[in-house]
Amino acid sequence: MKKNSVCEHQDLLNRLNEKLTMSEKIGFLHRVLRQRCEFVHRIGIAVYDPQDDMLQTFAHSTNGENPLGNYQCRLRDAKSLYRISLDGKPRVINDMSVFARSRKTHARKLNTHGYQASYTVPIYQNGQLGGFVFFNSRQAGVFDESSLPYLDMIARLVSLLVNMELKQVQVLLGALRTATCFSGHKDPETGAHLARMARFSRLIANAVARDYRLEDEFVEAVFWFAPMHDIGKIAIPDEILRKPGKLTEGEMAVMKTHTTKGREMIESMLGNFGLEEFGYTDLVCHIAECHHENYDGSGYPYGLIGEDIPIEARIVAVADVFDALTSKRSYKEAWSNEEAFDALRKMATWKLDPRCVEALIACREEIVEIQAAFRDEHEQAVKYVDSPVFSAFRFSCNLQPA
Repeated sequence: MKKNSVCEHQDLLNRLNEKLTMSEKIGFLHRVLRQRCEFVHRIGIAVYDPQDDMLQTFAHSTNGENPLGNYQCRLRDAKSLYRISLDGKPRVINDMSVFARSRKTHARKLNTHGYQASYTVPIYQNGQLGGFVFFNSRQAGVFDESSLPYLDMIARLVSLLVNMELKQVQVLLGALRTATCFSGHKDPETGAHLARMARFSRLIANAVARDYRLEDEFVEAVFWFAPMHDIGKIAIPDEILRKPGKLTEGEMAVMKTHTTKGREMIESMLGNFGLEEFGYTDLVCHIAECHHENYDGSGYPYGLIGEDIPIEARIVAVADVFDALTSKRSYKEAWSNEEAFDALRKMATWKLDPRCVEALIACREEIVEIQAAFRDEHEQAVKYVDSPVFSAFRFSCNLQPA
């Protein structure tokens, strides 16, 4: 008599099939990992933006308080990680006391939280550096040949998860940009403007993260999708969108629909690309739909008040207004940063989230670096889709440069 060849087996990694955030996935993998390597007390992920050489914490699973939440630094300033990026090999440090006197924030924070050993593996996407996976332990000397092969396997799995997440983001951003292109280049905002305001958004998000309990991946998603705030304008007729003079009441009503049209376009694209389970759907839709809501309830499309406005929309609104004020347009000269800061503070009494305004103003040095790195290609007037709207808004607020 033959034995039954069918047996039940529980998939150890089955939870990865569920709709989870990246931190939830890393947390689950951490629990699986600790069944074999209980000395691993933290898994961290940082993603890399080569445009400005920036490393940004992205997701983590920490046994205890996370030492590096909402943190970013330039890769070239993290010399040890920079060396890893050059040779492409993992790094083992079994005695982190060598960093005890380091002035680097990330080294000091890890040391303060009692971490004594680390194993770092680079993440690559299509041969390009995409970030790092960090395994940290509060025990020294634990990363050896008995554990490293297993950790390499987990690191590769984490890399795949991160790259899948980033690929979904790239698909959506690519679809939105393609839609803009095939609409007849209706969005005349410069690439430099979008790059700057995205980075201003990330500065604000990192600064208010503790107040609003924003996870690392939320902060990075705000950075990714901030440039999509006006995507709905490609559905606005040219005679309104490009009108050089003041819009009529009826035309302004049509212009305002770019917010809801933006959300509709995003939802349609997600469906067409099979991304209905995309983890950042609400965030990107909120940015498109709610970035013209005013803090006092006088905005559109819904007249939301204060913290009823999604935080991602409040962040992007501050970043977008600041860059518009400090950029040269066909109808105005660029304002200085200090003039723009004064204007933001005035708007914080009714239009903008006061905490987001002060968060940006507190980042003066970083703002200057971003402005230097992402200048407009031509030092000439740039035609801007919001010129009649912005002019009316400026005069209604009595906002003039000093």
